[in-house]
Amino acid sequence: MSQLCLTLAEDRLDQIIEKIRRYDGACPLIEVRIDHLEIPQVPRLPDARRSQYIATCRPVREGGRYQGTESDRLELLNQAARSGFDWIDLEHDVQPVSFPPGVRVVRSYHDFQGFPSDWAALIQKIDSLPGDITKIAAAVENTGQLVEVLRQFERRAARKRILIGMNGFGQPSRLLGHFLGNAWTYVTEEADRQIAPGQCSLDEARSSFRLDFTGPKPTFYGVLGNPLAHSMSPPLHNRLFSHYGLENVYLPFRLTSVEPWLDYVATSPVVFGGFSVTLPFKTDVVKFTVGEGERDRALNTLVREGQGWRGLNTDYAGFMKPLAGVDLRGCQALVLGTGGVTHTVIRALQAKGARVTVVARDAAKAAALAGRYGCGHALFSDLPLRAHLCVNCTPVGQYPAIEASPLSKDQLAFEMVYDLIYRPERTALIRMAEDKGLKTITGMEMFVEQAALQFHAWTGIDPDRKLVHEVVESLFSRGQ
Repeated sequence: MSQLCLTLAEDRLDQIIEKIRRYDGACPLIEVRIDHLEIPQVPRLPDARRSQYIATCRPVREGGRYQGTESDRLELLNQAARSGFDWIDLEHDVQPVSFPPGVRVVRSYHDFQGFPSDWAALIQKIDSLPGDITKIAAAVENTGQLVEVLRQFERRAARKRILIGMNGFGQPSRLLGHFLGNAWTYVTEEADRQIAPGQCSLDEARSSFRLDFTGPKPTFYGVLGNPLAHSMSPPLHNRLFSHYGLENVYLPFRLTSVEPWLDYVATSPVVFGGFSVTLPFKTDVVKFTVGEGERDRALNTLVREGQGWRGLNTDYAGFMKPLAGVDLRGCQALVLGTGGVTHTVIRALQAKGARVTVVARDAAKAAALAGRYGCGHALFSDLPLRAHLCVNCTPVGQYPAIEASPLSKDQLAFEMVYDLIYRPERTALIRMAEDKGLKTITGMEMFVEQAALQFHAWTGIDPDRKLVHEVVESLFSRGQ
């Protein structure tokens, strides 16, 4: 099992020394970025240190900040080796350096702009250099490149390695790489202080992504979407897996396309049990499912069955639950937006007998969606329109842009407003509706129900809804 490596980078020597003292023993490995110091120098390590330490002084040519002479840089690394650092990060284009006995070397290659044309040849080249670990980090811009990075873990390794796809689309290589054979996984002190693109924080690694999992090889689950930066699903499902004693891990998979990803999953050396599916892939995944009679609907859940996938839409039941006691027969309902969940909402409302009108900014998209379901359509510029119910299916108003609203107060010509956004629970739209004395339904109940139903589909365990709600509330309070 891989270890976590906390990267510390500060401007001043006193700051880095204070951070070293704070985190010594809190993480198995600590990387000290000497090149980030205003005056590059080697900080003193604790006398009785409880972590292993890596010294890195990355030059500008490899994406670092060091701008001094190469001889001075190598002298800093030599000084670090003599001062008790356990590891030295030495770039691939540097001639072998003789360090004191016991000091080990990471031979590293970084490309923040491009992607290797031949990974196998590059790995072989770095493996041939004197050292103990091969590290390669390259920019990943699409799912095809992500899969290529992950495929490298299936090749026989000449020595320990760390293979990283940088950027948001490369982050799954960091997270899955933790279980696929990377020597360690680099993390940051705080989520908003990434030293390299795609890093997660130490807290996220443990509490959100379960990278401290110590059991045998887990079964993997995750969320497929783009973007995913503020998804609550990984910390929620990992908390539930832990609570019920399950050897599962749930990770975020930000993709540009689902097809290359599901092709990888089909032959991956690790076991995937299922996925949550969010925008923009809720309709894209339908063609990958088996046994589905209704081929044009949106799905939010995939369950592994043999070599194929069973598709579910827990959004449907989740959306319907707060409306269980509401009689909508013959009532007018406005649905804002044309995204994947809109399909589910329209079908659910029509099943309750409501007359639906789709409202969008793009007339062609509104007309196409309305034509598919035999309902009305309008533009936002046509509002206000009177209706019994208005359902917001757009992302406008979700965290972090919490003051935004898809509608203005004078457009709220409804009796009830249902906002599917659950973070924050009381959106700007909900608050405006409350101020006008309208009935409101927040997205929290739908989120809790659909997540619980996903969990049940994957595990056979029907989780306590109160527990799910409490976990979500605790994540909100922690700012996740």
